[in-house]
Amino acid sequence: MTTTAQLGRQLLSIRNRITSEKELSGLRKLRKREIQLLNELGNTSAAVASGENLISDYPLWPAGHSILADVLCRARKWEEAEKLFEKAADLYEKADNPDSAARLRMGPVYRLSEARSDFSKCLKLCGNDNELGAVLQVRCKRQMNQKTSLPEACADWIAGKLLLLEQVLLGKSPYRLFDEVVEWKSTEPEWRWRFIVESIEIWQSHNFNTEKWRKPVKDTALPVLDPRFTKEWSKLSND
Repeated sequence: MTTTAQLGRQLLSIRNRITSEKELSGLRKLRKREIQLLNELGNTSAAVASGENLISDYPLWPAGHSILADVLCRARKWEEAEKLFEKAADLYEKADNPDSAARLRMGPVYRLSEARSDFSKCLKLCGNDNELGAVLQVRCKRQMNQKTSLPEACADWIAGKLLLLEQVLLGKSPYRLFDEVVEWKSTEPEWRWRFIVESIEIWQSHNFNTEKWRKPVKDTALPVLDPRFTKEWSKLSND
């Protein structure tokens, strides 16, 4: 049985379960899984339609807006996706879930804004009370050519990775960058890709041989939901 056939059978099973599910939480999970399967089958238009139905049925469910935003990224509808991620963050805030709101604002909303070089918006998205927010403030102030100071260290995993980039730009050894990527597997693929791209740029600025970076570039699992990815991957995979 092919993978496509297996996914198709799973999709049929999920849809049969949806018709009989009575519990709201269970139904939402099944509809989320339906959208995931449609994505895996490459049927993006059907996934978008299913996501639109989901937020129409549950307009106050933050996760529904985030799910559709993710699908829209896959469809390369970046502007619509950014607005929906922001809507999801606002709904999480209203639901007294500031942590989930912050994850969206300093994750996909930040990256989509940065891809448009909207650094002023990026700065507004950075939280003032956590490590990732502090490092992202440093990151966007650098991009705006504003002076700032670095945190000394970060316990937060992603914040620590991004802090290393900033430290290297201020003189720390760039050789650590490659070791970090080797250890970095599939977690947070969008941030991993930014780390790879910017690390290669740093190595190039030092006139270092970047040949060994071809492997982490080639090993990057798709899709990477960043408007910059396709152009960057094409260039780096062929360099």
